[in-house]
Amino acid sequence: MSKAVNEYKIGCIRVVDCSDGSREIHYDLLPHQRKLRKSEEPIVYFRAGRGSGKSVAAATIAVNALLKGQRVICLGQTAQAIREVLVPEITKQLQVIIPGEYKWNQTSNKIVFGDGVIYLASYESIESIRGYTSISLAILDEAALAPPDIFSVLAFCMRDCAPFESRIRMMSTPRSDNWLTKFVKDNNIPIITAKTNDNPNISEKEIELMRKTCIDENAWKREFYGEEVDDSTDGILFTQQLLNTACQTKRMERQGYNIGVDCAGLGNDMNAIVVRRGNEIVKIVEKRQATASEMCSIIKGITVEFGKENLSMVYIDAAYGLDLCERLIEYGLQATTVSFGAAANESTVYLNQRAEMYCNARREMDDMGLIGLTEELKHELNATKYILNNSNKIQLIPKADIKVVLGRSPDLADALALTYCGPIIEKKVIERKRQYQSQFLE
Repeated sequence: MSKAVNEYKIGCIRVVDCSDGSREIHYDLLPHQRKLRKSEEPIVYFRAGRGSGKSVAAATIAVNALLKGQRVICLGQTAQAIREVLVPEITKQLQVIIPGEYKWNQTSNKIVFGDGVIYLASYESIESIRGYTSISLAILDEAALAPPDIFSVLAFCMRDCAPFESRIRMMSTPRSDNWLTKFVKDNNIPIITAKTNDNPNISEKEIELMRKTCIDENAWKREFYGEEVDDSTDGILFTQQLLNTACQTKRMERQGYNIGVDCAGLGNDMNAIVVRRGNEIVKIVEKRQATASEMCSIIKGITVEFGKENLSMVYIDAAYGLDLCERLIEYGLQATTVSFGAAANESTVYLNQRAEMYCNARREMDDMGLIGLTEELKHELNATKYILNNSNKIQLIPKADIKVVLGRSPDLADALALTYCGPIIEKKVIERKRQYQSQFLE
C-alpha cells in the first residue's frame, strides 16, 4: 500500500505525492462550493456575495466535465471578464491535474483535452455560440447580467449531448429588478446561497474595500450577503428621494467655496460653472459660447462677489480647460485641472476621477444635503448611473448613454461634481496657509 510522502496545495486543489510515484488529487472546497459541484439538478442557481468563491466553483465544475470528455460552454459578462477571471482559474487547475496535456487556443477561445472541450464566450456576442452543438454543460458566470433570451440560444447548443445529461449552472451576485430573479422563482429553480465572509480567505481589508464600493445598504446586502433586494434603484447614484431630501437640509454657515467648471467642447455642450459653499449651491452660470478669456472674466466676477480670499479651489475639466486654468493662475486664483479619465485617488475603489468625484458628491449629499439643486441639475444627476466593472471598481456609465437619456450633455452635473474633487477649506485656514507661504516668498 502506497504512503503519502509529500502533500501540498495549489488554490483549491490539494496534491498528495505517494511512495509508489502516483499522485492523488483532492479538492478542498467550501461547503457551498461542494454543494454546487455535487448537485444532480438540471439547473441550479448559485446566488452569492462577491468574493464568496463563485468563479472557483465554476472553474471546478468546468474542469471536472472536461476531464470526463464533455463539451462545456462558459459564458461571462464580457470577453475581458472571461479572460481575467475564469480562464486563469481553469488553466491553474488543469496545470495541476494534467500539466502540459491540455491545449488552450486563445484564437478560437477554447480549451481542449481528449474528447472534452471548454468553449469560452461572452454575453456581448451571444449570437456567436449558436453554431456550437452537443453541449452538455453550460456555466453562466454573473448570470444576472446575461440577456433574457439566453436560454433560447442555449437550447440550440444543448441538443444531442448523449451519453451525458444536460446541466446548466448559473452563478451571480444578485441584481435588483432582474429577469433572472423572476425566472428562478417562476420555475422553482434550486438556489444555493453564500455570503462573502463564508469564504475564510477574504480578509477584513478586502471587506472594508467592498464596503466602500457599495453606494447604499441595499447594494451592501446584494454584494456582501448575496440577498435579493426589492429595490428599483440599483445602479442609480442619485435617487429621486435623495435629491428631494437633500434640498430640505439646514444651511451650513460657511464662507469658503469651491468652483467647478465644465468647459464646452464641440457640438451643443454648454460651458457650465457651479459655485458650492458648504452644502449650498450659491451660483450657477451657463454659457453656450465663450472663449477662455470670457470664462476667466466670469470667474473673476464670481470671486469678487463671494470674496477672493474665501476661494478654496477652482476645479476645471482638463479636456477643454487648460488655457482657462493658466489664465486663472496668472490672475492669482487657486485653480487646477481634473482629467476625468485619470486614475482616482482611491484607485482600488474607483475606476477613474470621474467616478470618484461623483461618488464624493453622492456621499456628502447623503450626509449633509445640498441646498440649491435646480430641476435641471436633479435630472442630470438622476441620469448618471454606475456599475461595478470586472475589477469590482465603481465605474460610471458612458457620458454618451447619459446624453441619450437627457438629450444633452450633463454639463451642470459635471461642474457640480468637480466641486467635490477636494475639501472646501475655510477662510481662516486659507489665510493661515497663505501667511505661512508668504514667509518663504519675502
